[in-house]
Amino acid sequence: MVFAPLNVFKNVFLFVFFKVILNVSYWINTVCEATFTQYVNARIIIHFFNLSSVFYKMNYSIEKIAGIDCIFAPMQEGNSITIEIMCKAWSIYENQKNNGISHFLEHLFFKGGKKYPTPKAVAEAVDKFWGKFNAYTGDEYAGYYVKCAPEFAHNAIDVLGDMMMNATFPKEELEREKWVVIQELKMYEDNPMALVMQKWQERYFGSNSYGRPTIGTIENIQNFNQEMLFQHKADLYTKDNLIIVIAGKIQDKQTIQDQISSLFTSLPEKKRIEIPVFPDNHLPAEKSSFFDKKTEQNHLIITAPGFDGHSDMRYAANTLATILGGNMSSRLFQNIREKQGLCYYIKASHYSSQNHGEFVIRAGIDKDRFEFWIQKIKEELAAIATGNITEEELKNAIGYNEGQIQMGIESSDEMASFLWGQYLLYNQIESLESILQKYKSLTLEDIKNIAQTILKSDFLYTYHIQ
Repeated sequence: MVFAPLNVFKNVFLFVFFKVILNVSYWINTVCEATFTQYVNARIIIHFFNLSSVFYKMNYSIEKIAGIDCIFAPMQEGNSITIEIMCKAWSIYENQKNNGISHFLEHLFFKGGKKYPTPKAVAEAVDKFWGKFNAYTGDEYAGYYVKCAPEFAHNAIDVLGDMMMNATFPKEELEREKWVVIQELKMYEDNPMALVMQKWQERYFGSNSYGRPTIGTIENIQNFNQEMLFQHKADLYTKDNLIIVIAGKIQDKQTIQDQISSLFTSLPEKKRIEIPVFPDNHLPAEKSSFFDKKTEQNHLIITAPGFDGHSDMRYAANTLATILGGNMSSRLFQNIREKQGLCYYIKASHYSSQNHGEFVIRAGIDKDRFEFWIQKIKEELAAIATGNITEEELKNAIGYNEGQIQMGIESSDEMASFLWGQYLLYNQIESLESILQKYKSLTLEDIKNIAQTILKSDFLYTYHIQ
């Protein structure tokens, strides 16, 4: 199972914090866990659900089945289908005492239900048709999916329905899984690229639901019990708080509809917990801080407040991030890595969540040249903050974004992520053509204004692990 750490990216790697960046994943994947990449790839699609091809026409429908919103996205030219259950059952809903329970619950769903009563039975039910079967928990959602050949769609729904509706959370399995999750937590703590995100999140958002790690603490994990799991499930796994996405080659839609209706009818109607208010005054008092981990290199994060997922300003901020550090031809990659050889990975991103956004720069640098590197990157930020951006850079960034999203929705699981990333969190799905037009309509003045707004030194917060 995948843990989605970036509470910031809120998506942002605490999806532990940890699945790093689609367009540069080829160089970051060599350092990070695959789960980190999967998480961030999903987040990139969600927060960047911006780009597209004008030639690509989306084909989907939203239907109410058994009181649940279901999205059908036929891709009949393909050879796979993805069934994904997405629930707004994330770590933001947790308190200090039960922090980590959303992620722990995700693990326990795999321990058996009524038809498939053991972890082995659950696994064999999907392995026998070579399905891709996983789950993940982040700051804004929890997800469960099976990707398989089209003729096995009914098998996939059967397994997902049983584990979701008939979960028993056996005590023996519960106690055993505590140690599994604790080892997962320790694995992330041994990964500085993941740990710096977690520590940064706690520092940047503070001691509240938005700043706590998705995976929780060892003490909390050890204290989880059956009653807490059933309670959390009943509170949030409800018809008004989850959606089901079916994307890919759909061979028998009516059978799928009937199956969903039969399996999920008894799901509770209304969620019983409301999302907490985002803290207005969460920014750290100190502009710079660090955590001493005795790493081989320093891992740095520079952050500025950005724009939430409801703001159209996010399109300009996303484009600025591409120009600054979104790909191999970006300012930071060329001037910091290629020309000066100061780091291996360096990346700029803008992340939008439902009620906040962050402009984030990440890099790993040699300890002996750390201060020198900080000065160099600040020079790059200062230059772009003064409006030093060209029309060619803007054109290239928009084109890059278009290509990224087009190639990012070719498969059934990618299309599912594209759709639920909008509908689950924002209750709407904007067409690719509309999103693309918002990028094409950006002017150089728009990008310069954003750069001058968010990249001023007064707005920058730094954190690193050393």
